[in-house]
Amino acid sequence: MTTFATNNITTWFGGYDMTTDISQTTMPLEREPLDSTTFGPVGQRRARSRKAGLEDASSQVAGFWQADEGLDEAVFDALGSAMQVITHSHDGAEGSPAYFYRAKAFSYQLFGPVGQLAPFSLTAQGAKGNGVAGVVRGAVLKTLSAVNATGATGTPVELGPVASGQHLYAALHATDPGTTVTAVLESDDADTFGSPTTRATFGPITVAGGYWATRVAGPIADTWYRLRVTALTGTASIACVAGIK
Repeated sequence: MTTFATNNITTWFGGYDMTTDISQTTMPLEREPLDSTTFGPVGQRRARSRKAGLEDASSQVAGFWQADEGLDEAVFDALGSAMQVITHSHDGAEGSPAYFYRAKAFSYQLFGPVGQLAPFSLTAQGAKGNGVAGVVRGAVLKTLSAVNATGATGTPVELGPVASGQHLYAALHATDPGTTVTAVLESDDADTFGSPTTRATFGPITVAGGYWATRVAGPIADTWYRLRVTALTGTASIACVAGIK
């Protein structure tokens, strides 16, 4: 077992990298506990029974508010509006576990006591439906960084096969799309990608944001996945995650 200090928990919120603004991150994952207790048999009922109900997830982050950075604008514009793609990773490194989902921001608190650094906190809650599977546990294929040329980018990651009844999910965060950027998620049966298959396409992307790919139903025998930029004008800053559920 490997333990770690929470020194670099990464949070990508739509088209904004929130990591260096926050000092606390929690992501509760829950299943609603449904009481299924019945009477009897006589003398044998000693405790309640429960079954798992609907899945729920939320992101709760807190840190230091900034007036002259993109944090306030990104969160304020998202409050109660369209769903945002949110990704959390314990370090944001390529190949590391990532938890990503679509959510709406419902609570934004800012400002505090006199004489102290101004705090902020944000709570976003997951939204499920229309091909959204709640939280997906996967991996970082490309950490947030600049690209200035087409071709494979990031690190190939072995996610495993997609079984029948499962789906392949992927999301891309573009904090700066340059002028325009298009990328594809590819799979193959080996990390050399001698005969890759395109599974999802992102773009053309012209504005910063989080982009959720159309899920792909299994079975998929390929086990390796990577991101490849197919068209680019300017320099783009992007990150990509993928997972199976």
